[in-house]
This record gives sequence, structure tokens and C-alpha cells, in this order.
Amino acid sequence: MMHYFTPTAAALAGLFLGLLPLRADGPADRIYTGGHIVTMDDAKPMAQAVAVHAGKILAVGTTAEVMKHRGDLTLVIDLKGKALLPGFIDPHSHIIQVAAKLATANLSPPPIGPVDSIARLKEALREFKKNKRLRPGQWILGMGYDDTALPEKRHPTRYDLDDVSTDNPIFLLHISCHMAALNSRALALAKITADTADPVGGRIRRQKGTREPDGVLEEHALLPVAAVLPKPSPKQAGEMIHAAFRSYASHGITTAEEGAATPGIVEALRTLAQKGKLPLDVVAYPLYLTAEKELADYKNDRRYTNGFRLGGIKFVLDGSIQGYTGFLSQPYYIQPGQTAPANCPCTSDKAARFVLSEIQQDDGKSMPKGPKSQYRGYPAFEDQTGLNALIFTAIRKGWPILAHTNGDAATDQLITAVRAALKIHPVADHRTTIIHAQTLREDQLDEAKKLDMLPSFFPGHVYYWGDRHRDIFLGPKRAARISPAASAIRRGMRFTLHHDAPVVPEDMLHIVWCAVNRVTSSGKMLGADQRIAVRDALKAITIHAAWQYFEEDRKGSIKPGKLADLVILSDDPLTIEPMKIKDIRVVETIKEGITIYRAE
Repeated sequence: MMHYFTPTAAALAGLFLGLLPLRADGPADRIYTGGHIVTMDDAKPMAQAVAVHAGKILAVGTTAEVMKHRGDLTLVIDLKGKALLPGFIDPHSHIIQVAAKLATANLSPPPIGPVDSIARLKEALREFKKNKRLRPGQWILGMGYDDTALPEKRHPTRYDLDDVSTDNPIFLLHISCHMAALNSRALALAKITADTADPVGGRIRRQKGTREPDGVLEEHALLPVAAVLPKPSPKQAGEMIHAAFRSYASHGITTAEEGAATPGIVEALRTLAQKGKLPLDVVAYPLYLTAEKELADYKNDRRYTNGFRLGGIKFVLDGSIQGYTGFLSQPYYIQPGQTAPANCPCTSDKAARFVLSEIQQDDGKSMPKGPKSQYRGYPAFEDQTGLNALIFTAIRKGWPILAHTNGDAATDQLITAVRAALKIHPVADHRTTIIHAQTLREDQLDEAKKLDMLPSFFPGHVYYWGDRHRDIFLGPKRAARISPAASAIRRGMRFTLHHDAPVVPEDMLHIVWCAVNRVTSSGKMLGADQRIAVRDALKAITIHAAWQYFEEDRKGSIKPGKLADLVILSDDPLTIEPMKIKDIRVVETIKEGITIYRAE
């Protein structure tokens, strides 16, 4: 059984326990003892007890030391051997898309979902239509399908989806969230026809030998569809968002991210905050397309108001490697539509040492060299000069940058732009974050360190797509280096680890497990030399994640004066056998001293 506490319920519980009326210098509200207390504070890594008062950590130390803060109303909680850690901080995900996914047909492949063929996908859509009692004209929406996990090894086409319905428009978002499949009715509503040109940074896939759209859209080609998709009612939106909050809290998350915020999303989250309905902190990053307006008052908006704030600006420089839209410096291992590896140097040591000197860095032409006949994906920004200008504006205005790059060629573009901006406007502490950094090369890590850039790795790729990265997309050598966290540690670099939900579940402990063990879904090791220690992985979702958000002074470790954002786990990740980390249960999640989730 799961108990989820709304902000109102949590506040009432606090009043009942006598927590809220206490003075700031009063005795402890709660004292936790009798378990494994992992502080993530290098000065005091472990403790016997923790005292909490008025939503903050009051004392950390031995049981005798902390019990000095016990008062008549102090609740002493015996952990009974369980582990107490700082609340998990989500370095990158899309909490609003998670909310949307919970209200759509689940098309994810095993082990995330049930869809293991195009026939099963059609069946799931028909079931969704029937269960939702959709009338003609109402949209059938699904999320999470993965063409590379299907035996057909292809996307569903408009004709597959027309077989489900021609009366209902159908929109299916790919598991990467960078591609989609539509039926004919949905294409017509979006006015996408044979005469529609491919947008910059996107592609409309066509039927072979014609210009007729086959129903699959990539990257910026999705923008016209966004204008015609149905909008939920305020009541529906509220229910969906709170379902997402429940899920995040159940995974020990006390700070969540909306990593691609539109103006509507920012408005919705602000409204929830104003009404006191955010059970955990949410940091939103407006997309660069509208960010100039959204961040106009960033000096004030960067501060939390009832649990919500703006974190900076989000750039998307390429797509996804598993969707063949990530922008690589060397060709994909198996080219789209082929069945054997390309004749390329992508598995050689020479390719691994492909360096920035091979790219024209500051003249607006930072396209990687290589044979045009071999496909390497494509950039969202074809004009380096334009990207340089956008990055410069963000750094000059003090907007922290989250930049999505999966392919190393896209990362080259980002490094080039940040270097150019800092040359004109030096900033000592900009903390530009490379989101995903999936194929980050050794030379790029050196450059990122020089420029004080922070990688945020997505180690879930090792488990969910690792076999396919090795055998299809990247080849053995490049695949063994995806999410190269150990290489970052060897350079003394901070980094964070994220799950990018709804791409994969928002399970922080599974992400730790992936980074520590690097085992694929078939049980094979992928890149043993990139495995990291458990403590390093935990730092990446606590104190280093707080640092990414410029919040290390108030979150990320159990230390006096910091917020009492805590998570109680069934077992200690530091002492359990590493392969069992993914089986650890979240017992309780605590936000500023108040329980927001409890499992029983």
C-alpha cells in the first residue's frame, strides 16, 4: 500500500504533531536514529542520528549528541536498520510529460511496458479507445513506442494507424520523445502533406520513391502537430500532474525538473504553486524558443515561490541516437535501412581521438568532416553563428544553460559556442550543463573541464538500449563509452545522473544501479571501465545535483542548516550487494520535515 500526502494534508499533519508552531531555536520536531544514516557530506559521511526542526536539519552526529535536542514533543523515529539519505534531486526530466504519459496509452516495450510488436501496439490503441469511450474526432494518444525494440524493426506508419482508426486522429510519441507517428487524420489536421517542406532541424519521413508523408515525424517537424493536439481541462490537468507528483515522491525525489517548459507549462506550474499544491520543489527550464520572454524577470523568478522556480534556459542541439537523429562526428555503425555495419572508422582508436582541432571552431561552420554518403544524424542548429549568439545571450544575462546533446558532434557545437561566449564575457561560475552527454569523448571531457561545464549522464541507456547501441547504432567501442562517468571522475569533474522521464521510469535507484553495474537488459556488461562506485553515483543524485541547480548551500546533504529533504530506504546502497541496488525500496520521502510519501 502506498500513502501519498498532498501539501495540505502534510501541513495539517505538521500542525497536529506540533511541528509548525515551534520557534526556530526550539527543540527538535523529529529525531531519526537506529539505522544507516548516509549524509553525503564529505566532512561527516555517516552519522548515528539526525534532528529535524522547522523543516531544516538541526543536528547530525552521535545518538548522544543529537538527543540533547530532544524536547517534550519531539518524535523519536527508530529507523530499525533502514537507511536515511538526503532526498533525491532529479537533475533532468520532464515531469509534465510524465503526467501526460500517465493519461495516454502505454506503448513502451518490455521491461517498461507491454508493446512487443506492431500488432500489440494496434491492440493497445484499440483498447485505449474502447476504455476511454472516445467518439469520432477525439484523439487517440500514446507514448513510449520503440521501433528498435519491435521485431519489425520499424516505426508504425500512417497506414498501420489508419487500420486502428480513420475517424480518430492518432498521435504516438516515440520513447525518445524526439519522434512521433501519426495517422492520416492527424497529418491532415496538422496540414502536413507532400508539399510540406522539411523544417530546419527536422524531417518528415516519406513513402519510398515519393514525397507523400509516411506518418513518421522527426524533431522540429513535430512543431505543427503541437498546435492541434487537444488540451486537457484544468481538472484533468490537475489530476494528471498530481499523479506525476505521487510517482516522483514514491521514488524518493524531493526536487523535480521540468526540462523543456513551454509558456503554458510555466503558467500551470506557477498556478499550482500559488495555490500551495506543489508537494515537492519543481525547477523549470523554458525552451530557448520562448525563453527571452519567460526569463525577463529571472532575477526574481530564480527564487522559489511555494516550491516553484525557473532554473535557466533549455537548448536542444540534436535528437536521439536510438532514433537515428543524434548528431555524431562519425557515421552510425549500421546505417538506416541497412543490416551490416558501415565501412567507417567508428570503432578505431583514431576515431575515439577525433578532436576539436578537426573542426572550424569560431567561424560559424562547425560541421564535422566525413563522407557525406555515410549518415551521421543532423543538428538542430545548422548555423553555428546563430547558436553562438544564443549561448552568448544566455551567459551574458546570467541564465544557467541546460543543453541537450546526445551525439558528440552536437557536443562539439555546444563547446564551441560556450568557448566563444566566455571569450567575450568571462563568467567564473556559469555551470552550463551538458544534458545526456551520451557519446562524450575524452577530448571533450578535457574541454568541458577547462570551460567549467557539467556533464549530466543518462546511464539508463546502458540497460535499456545498451545492446542496440553496441550492435546497431554505435558499434562496440563507442557503445562501451556511453555515459562515461568514470572518465569524468578520473578528471576530478563533478557530474550528475538523470533518468529523463518519461523516456524511462523516474526510478533514481535504478539509475544508480545502471551507473554502478553497467549491465544491459540482456545481462551483458557494457564498458566495465566506465563503472563507478556507489557513493559517487549517490553524490550525482544528491549533492552534485544540488550544485547543478546552484542549491548546494541548502540541499543535497544531511548537514545542519540545510532543508530536511530526506528519503528512507529499505537497505543501505553502500552496503548491499551492488547488483541488488535496483531492488531497494523507498520506504518514506520527507520534504522539509514533512512526510509526502510512505509505503506500507
